[in-house]
Amino acid sequence: MGVLVALLPIVAILVSLFTFKLSSLRAGVIAYILAVFITLLPEFQLTPFGILHSSVKGFLISFIAAYVLFFGILLFHLMNHAGTITAIASFISKATNDPIMQMLILVAGFSPLIESASGFGIAFMVVAPILIALGFNRFNAAMLGLISLLAVPWGALATGTVIGANLGDVSLQRLGTGSAVISIPVFIYLIMMAVCIAGGRKGIKAKWKEALLLSFIFSASALLCNLYISVELAGVLSSLMTAMAGFMIVKLTANPKTTASMSEPDTLKHSGDNLLKMISPYIILTVFIFISRLIPGIKEFLHSHLVVELRNYSFSLPLLYSPGFWLLITCVCTVCIFNITASTLWNSIKATLKQWIPFTIATTAFVSMAEVMAEAGMTSLLASAAGTVFGAGFIMISPLIGGLGGFLTGSNTGSNAMFINLQVETATRTGLDPNLLAYAQNASSSHTTMASPSRVLLGVTLCDIQSQENHVLKRMSFIAIGSLLLIILMLGLLVWL
Repeated sequence: MGVLVALLPIVAILVSLFTFKLSSLRAGVIAYILAVFITLLPEFQLTPFGILHSSVKGFLISFIAAYVLFFGILLFHLMNHAGTITAIASFISKATNDPIMQMLILVAGFSPLIESASGFGIAFMVVAPILIALGFNRFNAAMLGLISLLAVPWGALATGTVIGANLGDVSLQRLGTGSAVISIPVFIYLIMMAVCIAGGRKGIKAKWKEALLLSFIFSASALLCNLYISVELAGVLSSLMTAMAGFMIVKLTANPKTTASMSEPDTLKHSGDNLLKMISPYIILTVFIFISRLIPGIKEFLHSHLVVELRNYSFSLPLLYSPGFWLLITCVCTVCIFNITASTLWNSIKATLKQWIPFTIATTAFVSMAEVMAEAGMTSLLASAAGTVFGAGFIMISPLIGGLGGFLTGSNTGSNAMFINLQVETATRTGLDPNLLAYAQNASSSHTTMASPSRVLLGVTLCDIQSQENHVLKRMSFIAIGSLLLIILMLGLLVWL
């Protein structure tokens, strides 16, 4: 009976999202309130101080993500107002007339770059309209835009992964690197699926080599960046490397007849200079974070100044070392580079707040719910029950749990808040490697967000194909299930090795 009661907050999220079709924000608040109510029962009783302590801890953990995300969204709006998105789309269309290569540069390079810097699924809102403008039909544009969210583990400078590392008590570098390893076949699969959607069998036959090469570059870059540079920068750097490789492929395989408009040296130089200016904020952000992570003296200074530390909550946030600070500096540089007016800046801030506030409330609700459940012993009870039922076989169930969280919430952060404690504790009880299950949780929850009903609804609305919502949802769910199966196979391989 106790297990069923402990499951109620998670069941409440399912019912709220699918039966009553409430938003993630409302579902999170309801689940949090229910978790608090359950702590009044004798089996899970918490003192008012215990509830308050857990809730405040949940808010503080959420603030780590909120701090980064605010300036990530603001950077997108500033660049959008400056016309950079349109300029980049124009550059891609002039660089090549090949629709498959245009799509690959957008899906494997440009979209992950925006998602890695801004998060919140903003990349979809940018890429889908560009695909339509390039001539893709609206259904395929919606599908490709959703698939392009393949860098979610490192979205908004890896805020969801950072939250997962904090909640699961796992090294951030280990979690980022493990997620990259497990995701390698998923990256290949998603990029090949994108080629199939864009060009069918003919597209696969014509461009499978290019797709595999870009998949390898993205995967290898993500892995090496997590290992040797910075988890927060992994998505940005791997996206930039992939986009550059895409343009290089276009240049090396270009047909002179189809690239006449780009054949004049002055035109090439002008376009290249313009593109460099358009992406300069991302380059500036990368350089700043490089310096803060790789130069020991600067890293030590940033770690020791302006640090918010609350020992009672085991909370520490170096404000200057956080990616949020460098996103703020990048926003200031963007205002200067593009001569953004005060009214445009104010409109960008208002648009940012409109998106940021609901996310922050929803994330705080999910994380606080998880903290209350852990403090009250609900997570331990669920972990014990899962260990008893599945034993070591739980490792095959783990990605399904993470995937469910990503599918329901449309957020890696929200899914990690719900389930990573459960995953790690179950691993400990069953003798499995807790790190391995943390990797599975983080990767699987990330790669199913693209099929989340909320993301699909946004997609069909943006592409003006609301009548095909169910069809898009089914297709994306099928693709997400394929991702989960590949993660399960990778887990099995890692355990065997």
